[in-house]
Amino acid sequence: MAVEITDLAAFYASPLGRHVQSALCHGINRIWPNPATQKDVVLGYGYASPLGAPLWPDTQWHFLMPQPPGGLAQEAIAGAQNPTILGHESYWPVRDDSVNRLLVLHGLEAANHVERVLDEAWRVLQPNGRALFMVANRRGAWARSDATPFGAGRPFSRRQLTQTLRRTGFVPAQIGSALMLPPSLPVRALQSLSRTERMAGLVLPQLGGVWLIEAIKQVPAPLSVQRARQARASRRFGVPRPALSPKTN
Repeated sequence: MAVEITDLAAFYASPLGRHVQSALCHGINRIWPNPATQKDVVLGYGYASPLGAPLWPDTQWHFLMPQPPGGLAQEAIAGAQNPTILGHESYWPVRDDSVNRLLVLHGLEAANHVERVLDEAWRVLQPNGRALFMVANRRGAWARSDATPFGAGRPFSRRQLTQTLRRTGFVPAQIGSALMLPPSLPVRALQSLSRTERMAGLVLPQLGGVWLIEAIKQVPAPLSVQRARQARASRRFGVPRPALSPKTN
C-alpha cells in the first residue's frame, strides 16, 4: 500500500523524520564519499526530496514522484528547491542515458511492478551510472511499525533486493544499512545514540531498518535481461506517455 504524499511530507517535517533524514544522508555519504558536483545530473525517485538540500545543496537535482502517491506543490515539499516531476512508475518522463546518479527512497516498496521501475531506472542512467536504493529491511523493526513510511508497502531482504537488481541489468556494489534502533524509542534517545547506532550498522547490518544498496548499470545488459525487459514492455498497456520529455541536462 502506497503512503499518501501528505503523510510523507508530514513525517519528514517531524522530529523523527528529521532523524531519518540525517541517518540516511550519513549512510549515503559513507557509500558515496565523493559528493555530486554541479556537472552531475542527479535524479531522486519516490520521495527523495528531503535528501536534496542536506546532502548536496549545490547539485543539479531533479525529483520524480510516481502516481500514486502523487505529488505536492514544490513549496510544500520540505527542502525542495529543484524541479519536481510527476510520472507513471512504468514510464519516466526522462531521457535515456541522461542521469549520473539516481537515488530511490520510498520508490520500490509501494511499486505495483518493481521490475518495471527498475527497467526505467536502468534506462535513464548513463552507461556505468550508479544508483542508490534505500529500501525497508523486512527483518528490521521499522518495517513492522505503522508510525513511519517504512512500515507500508513491501519490505525486502538483502538477497531479494540484490537478486531483483541483477535480473534487471544492475550489478550490486556497496551495501550498507541505517536506522538500527527501533522507531518506538524517543527521538532524543535516537539522536543521543546516533554514534552507537552507526557502529551497530557496521557490525550487524542485517538488523537495520533500511538497506542502502548501490547498483551499477551494466552495459550491455545480459541477453536474458534484455528479453525479459522486452516481454514486460510488450505487456505495458494504458501507460500515459507524455508528448515531450523534459530535458535533464
